[in-house]
Order: sequence, then structure tokens, then C-alpha cells
Amino acid sequence: MKCDVAIVGCGVVGAAIAYELAKANLSVVAIDAGHPAEGATGAALGVMMAVATQQAQGDVVDLRLNSLQRFDPLIAELEDALRRSLPVNRRGLLRPIALDQWPKWEAAIAARRAAGYDLEVIEKADIQHLQPELAGWEIGLFSPSDRQIEPRVFALALLEAARQRGAIARFHAPVQAVKIRGDRVAALYTPTETIACGTAIVAAGVGSKLVGDMLGAPVPVVPVKGEAVRVRAPELSGGAAIAAADINLVPLPDGSHWIGATVEFNPVSPHPSVAGIQAVLQRAIALCPAIAQAELQDYWAGYRPRPSGQRAPILGNVPGLQNAILATGHYRNGVLLAPITAIAIRDLVLHGSTTACNLASFAPRSPERE
Repeated sequence: MKCDVAIVGCGVVGAAIAYELAKANLSVVAIDAGHPAEGATGAALGVMMAVATQQAQGDVVDLRLNSLQRFDPLIAELEDALRRSLPVNRRGLLRPIALDQWPKWEAAIAARRAAGYDLEVIEKADIQHLQPELAGWEIGLFSPSDRQIEPRVFALALLEAARQRGAIARFHAPVQAVKIRGDRVAALYTPTETIACGTAIVAAGVGSKLVGDMLGAPVPVVPVKGEAVRVRAPELSGGAAIAAADINLVPLPDGSHWIGATVEFNPVSPHPSVAGIQAVLQRAIALCPAIAQAELQDYWAGYRPRPSGQRAPILGNVPGLQNAILATGHYRNGVLLAPITAIAIRDLVLHGSTTACNLASFAPRSPERE
């Protein structure tokens, strides 16, 4: 099979890239070693925190804000193409803040307001109006611009829209080998196909490391485990998502809530653990005591790709190869950063550069040579 672009990874990042490249009338083949959206995308709550974040400025802040600006127009495109609505929570983000941490937020609040974003300082009565069951918070922030969407639904919608425009998707198709001619990737080999491509894009999350090794370009991502639970607590409001210091409460359309997620370094297993679930519930109950009486409905665990030795995400050309690109290592922000990542990678494929972000700040590091 021949194509203009082969994308390794069908999570939310790979799916967004496939959609943008298919829109640009390129022939696209997207492959995944397993089911689509089952890796880091399946280990996410879909909270898109760009405005209500503590860092005041910098390339990472710009990347987040630019991606958030792209999100609503992208959803409108998808809904028009698919002729159905997508479950976007546009009721904003509530962020209660401990009083001793408040000074650390003042610079970010000033920067967001100067940039034209609505970031409201709210006190105890307003916090309890938004979520009556929150306990003990005197001050916080409310960001009406931040969003939330179910990650798997988002990724699958992007893939479906890409396929409408001619993209091909293959699942349970791991890359087993690559052919390199000179300084170019000539083909990718799966168990059943040879995919000859003009450009190869690696967007496989934790799996990017294995593909990078085949390309002779180590990808410095390590797995960080996250665990979350879903509960039904009638006392909880179904409005804004809540992001406290170490726990998120995400309302779902059916009235339940996802609660999570843990951050577990050096994990020994990708599966849910009693200790992990217990940690999530303890933090959630401390934040919102009504959760102690909630009905436990579901839980998940999974790995998120965290770059080691460089900032997240890793975006740009693979050192030493003219037609291989990395779009990986988004860690806990894959859903938020998928829209802008797709624009940047599209531009890189078509034009060799992009104005969507400062790629130099996220470029893959050249491997050390003997």
C-alpha cells in the first residue's frame, strides 16, 4: 500500500493529525497496535485546562491556549461532518485554591486577563453555589472558557471524520519493522501489510519509544500510570468540572462523575490496583464528603507518555531523517493539545514549518553519537 502519510498511533493525537491531513487532501493511512483510543487517550478524563493554570507565560502556555481556541471550531466541524452532537461540557472549570497557595496564582490571573480571557476570582459562597458539596474552600477561580470532553468519543469522532475524507485506519497492526533508505523512511511493515509512505508520523504515546528505536532515534518517553473511578452521587452538581490540587471531578451526561487521576511513577502494572483506587477515593472524599456515600460504578487505569529530559510534548522532525516526524509525549494533556498538534504537524508536512507554535521549544533532541 502506498500513501502520502502514514501515522503510527490512533489515539486522540494521531486521530486529530489524520483528520487535518485528510482535510488537506493527502492520502493518509493511520495504524494502531491495538484498539483505537485505548492507550493514553483511554487513560484520560478529558479536562482541558488552559486558562485556569498556574504558569503565567511561555511556550507551553501559548500552546495550551492556542489549542483551546481551536477546540470549539473543530467540534463544530466534526458535528457538521458527522451530523450528530458531541458530548462537550462547556460549563467551565472550577478550581478551588488553598489560601497559602493563592500568591502563586496572581501572575497567571493577571496574564490571562491581559490576554482577554475571563478568569473569575470567586469566594466561598460562589464556590458552594457552583458545587454545594465542596467543603472548606474560601477562594478559587472559575474559568468559563476551559472545556471537557470524553476522550474516546473525541478520538473516534476524529477518526470517523478522517475516514469520511478518505483516510484509511488499520487496528491491531503493530509496526514490526521499518525500511530506511538514506535519510528517508521508505516503508513501515505490519504483520499483514507493507505501507510505503511519503512521510511517517509517530504519535503512539508510550509505544512511540519502540517505533523510535526502529528509526534509530530514541524517543525519551516513560510510562506514568493513572487510575480513576466513576461514581454516582446524586448530591453532586452536574455543572462545571472541578480541578483541585490533586484530584479532578468530571460530571458526565448521565449524571455520574469520573474522579481521578493518580500519578504513579515507575508503575509495575497497567491494571487498576486497590491502592490506586483507594488513593483516588480518599482524596475525593476529603474534597467532597458526599462521595463517601456514592455508588461505585466503574474504574480504569492506564499509562500516559511523559518525556524524560525534555519538556512535553515532543513535536518535530526525527533527527537524521527527512520524512519522519514525532508527535508524542503529551503526558496528561493529549486531549487539550490534540487540535494544535494536528495543525502544527499538518503545516510541517505541507510546508516544512509552522506558525502554530514554537516548534524549536518542543523539538526532539538529537541522539548522542559515538
